[in-house]
Amino acid sequence: MSRTGRATRIGLGVYVAAVLMLLFAPLAVMVLFALQPAPRMSFPLSGLSLRWFDGLLHDGQVGQSLRRSLLVGLGTALGSGVIGTQAALALVKMSPRTRTVITTTALLPLAFPALLYAIGLAVFFHEVGVGFSLWATLAAHIVLTLPFSFLVIGAALDRFRFTLLEAARDLGATGARAFWTITLPNILPAILGAMLLSMAISVDEFVVAFFTAGPGNQTLPMLLYGRLNLGVTPSLNAIGTLLLVMTTGLALLSARATTRRAT
Repeated sequence: MSRTGRATRIGLGVYVAAVLMLLFAPLAVMVLFALQPAPRMSFPLSGLSLRWFDGLLHDGQVGQSLRRSLLVGLGTALGSGVIGTQAALALVKMSPRTRTVITTTALLPLAFPALLYAIGLAVFFHEVGVGFSLWATLAAHIVLTLPFSFLVIGAALDRFRFTLLEAARDLGATGARAFWTITLPNILPAILGAMLLSMAISVDEFVVAFFTAGPGNQTLPMLLYGRLNLGVTPSLNAIGTLLLVMTTGLALLSARATTRRAT
């Protein structure tokens, strides 16, 4: 390899390392301070301890907020998975031109700023009389995550061999039986992956929940924001680490599910 090529590779390696450091250094610092036993947040660390996580176990507000986040997340996963599957199945029966138009339209919300979307939902829920509650947050999160479910499940259907359904019909299977025995088992990993991804987005989402949940319905990110206004403490690092572990775990499970072949 020439000197120019070697220098280019080294430069690219340094650039990638710098980008990764900027992305993950703040998270690493948060986790380290969550594990430090002393209340001060400065280097060097005085040791490692689960003191602040133990405090979360005895914090009633954290427990309630965590339960709300998990309930909304599970509801979002189910709603987004069911609706996304139905939409993706309906789309494959349309013409290529219609599919392109509908897919583009479905992905448009991803380009909208989350703040504008949250304000619009808050105004809409107020005008139609829905009000602000966890149910409103659940509905908003389902709409927010639908494009992701639609994409993941649609990609699985693009790889699906529909000749299998034709063969099943030739052998006397009804449409419903062909779906439950052939289509669903083949796209089930993608559905599970889409549901896990939707739950990860919901659990970590703050802006929409802040505008739709209403008073007394704090999710975990909302609780973290509220306490942040009172000052940065080691317990906030513990809450942030908990959110990081939950969302990262769900995202990894989603990636594993979507890349797994159906049996």
